[in-house]
Amino acid sequence: MSLTLHRWSLLTVAALFVATTVWAAPAVPTSGDKKGESPAEKVRKALDEVTDVTLEQLPLEQALQQLGEKAKINFVIDRFTFQNMGFDLNSMEVNTKLSGVKLRSALRTILSQHNMGYAILGDTVLVTTEDMAIHRQMRQRVSVDVDKMTMAQALKQLSRETGSNLMLDSRLTKEAQTPVTLQIDDVPLDTAVKLLAHMSGLRTVRVGNVMFVTTKETADEMRQDADLVNPNPPPGVPRVEELIRPGGAGGLGFAIPGTVTPALPPMVVPAPALPPAPVPKEKDEKQPQDLPKPDEKPKQ
Repeated sequence: MSLTLHRWSLLTVAALFVATTVWAAPAVPTSGDKKGESPAEKVRKALDEVTDVTLEQLPLEQALQQLGEKAKINFVIDRFTFQNMGFDLNSMEVNTKLSGVKLRSALRTILSQHNMGYAILGDTVLVTTEDMAIHRQMRQRVSVDVDKMTMAQALKQLSRETGSNLMLDSRLTKEAQTPVTLQIDDVPLDTAVKLLAHMSGLRTVRVGNVMFVTTKETADEMRQDADLVNPNPPPGVPRVEELIRPGGAGGLGFAIPGTVTPALPPMVVPAPALPPAPVPKEKDEKQPQDLPKPDEKPKQ
């Protein structure tokens, strides 16, 4: 009997060991989860999926929720910006019926009805104004670690990891092969691109939602075209500069997370008023000088 119990004990320990080993083994990535694929890249691919969309008389928030559940995407509405612009999200309805279209096209159709746009920020799609979407995407925080990588490869990798449009001038074949080395943490995306460009003797210029890397001469020439680098927003939609500065958006001063708020002038605190200095009393010339002391008899 004891031998049988001993054998069962050994079998139990062995089974527990095998189960623990299998449970602790690293998960093998599936075909849909490629190694090294960034969250932004997964969102990009999800937006490229062809689908059918039927949304009839639904509030905007509910419509985005249905799209998110269908495509496994996390949509976030920039309530802070919309509320300070006076937008009533509860009154915005979506009425769309599309068949055989990419999800990004359906999303554009839905948002364009209300002069809105979106930006891919990591594993999230931020729904905001068109101008603010570009601003938030270009100012998202990134970490770069490249060592003697060509300029073209570094930009391509950074674009894939952030879901942003980073474009190198195709005429610059020599500069595209320039090796660059950069290790930085938690910096805005446009700052990282500017640093990479300077290492190759190049400059950057933003055209819409595209960060274009080219020569200094071409960048200066493109900046002269105001319609190219600074297009006007739709009527009734303020520029992002008006939203992030004090006094913007209908006189309301506020700061948007992830943006740089201009420094306010230093506050001058007035010093507390001091009591007036006591004025010394003038000596009374008429007062008698030789007054008798309290216990002294007056002179006869």
